[in-house]
Amino acid sequence: MVSRLLIGLVLVSSAVAFAGCTVETEAPPEEPFIEGSGDGNGADEIVSEHQLTGSELPDHTLALSFDDGPGPRTKELAEYLATQNIKATFFINGRNVPGRQSALDAVVGRGHLLANHTQNHLQLTKLTSTKLMSEITLTDDAIAAIEPNGPWLIRPPFGAWSGATARIVNGTPIRKYVGSVFWDVGGVLTATAAADWDCWGKKLSVEKCGSLYMSEMRTKKRGIVLMHDVHSQTIDMVKLIVPTLKAEGWKFVSVLDAPSIKRALASNAAGPTANDACSSATLGRSVPETTCVQARSDTKWHRCQDAEWLAASGPDDPTCTGQKFPLP
Repeated sequence: MVSRLLIGLVLVSSAVAFAGCTVETEAPPEEPFIEGSGDGNGADEIVSEHQLTGSELPDHTLALSFDDGPGPRTKELAEYLATQNIKATFFINGRNVPGRQSALDAVVGRGHLLANHTQNHLQLTKLTSTKLMSEITLTDDAIAAIEPNGPWLIRPPFGAWSGATARIVNGTPIRKYVGSVFWDVGGVLTATAAADWDCWGKKLSVEKCGSLYMSEMRTKKRGIVLMHDVHSQTIDMVKLIVPTLKAEGWKFVSVLDAPSIKRALASNAAGPTANDACSSATLGRSVPETTCVQARSDTKWHRCQDAEWLAASGPDDPTCTGQKFPLP
């Protein structure tokens, strides 16, 4: 039985590249995770019914999230955001914690949330079950030591998550985690949008990258924002764009305020039910095989089959023999 951890991360569109990771040594950016890229990952990793996003937040509302830390300036960032009355979420890599405990103390002490981005930023769908669990539990140990009561959120590296991966996790105490937590802003560098890691790799200025982030925010009008606090330029960019956004009337909330995450956390607290097979981000709970759901994120239909989400043509798809859940 697949329990409550939502299965999979998806692309906001079929051409969205996923954010890269660097530590202080400026490692090369990650390969983009793109639908149809032939990287060996299953279709369930690119189905929108799996993602937890901020697409249902009110207009002009943003939730800031930071990956890959803690970095050299994470403490400074946490303190700055607190002065702005902004509660962010820091998806940390456990390997970066040694020597930076004060950064974690500042994150939690200033009202922010720590969340799991695994130990070494490896692609979980390519790991053995033992190694996969190690990647999550090692970082969980660091989080639990300072944030013992949760809430527990996870964002897998590369957006690589599958039904098979979730079944491994859900058979352990780590099923306490809710995810996968995706993003709405900050995933790709284009003429009208930005990804901070790519900005810095391409030597864009802080001002230019910040302008592109704000352009995407204005277009999307809401959502979870992805940045990476291991980059010094990112901290400078945050300090640049936050006052501008506030002057424009933008509101900042926690990722915990995103309706899809609220539903998932409530379902997690309620516990698994009989015949759980696929976790639905839209419904905030697991559903049985052959159930078909219309996703909130893109209005497409998806069918639960063999504990995975597959595309469906619509509510009249002959394979949708179970319950059907159209959007209101």
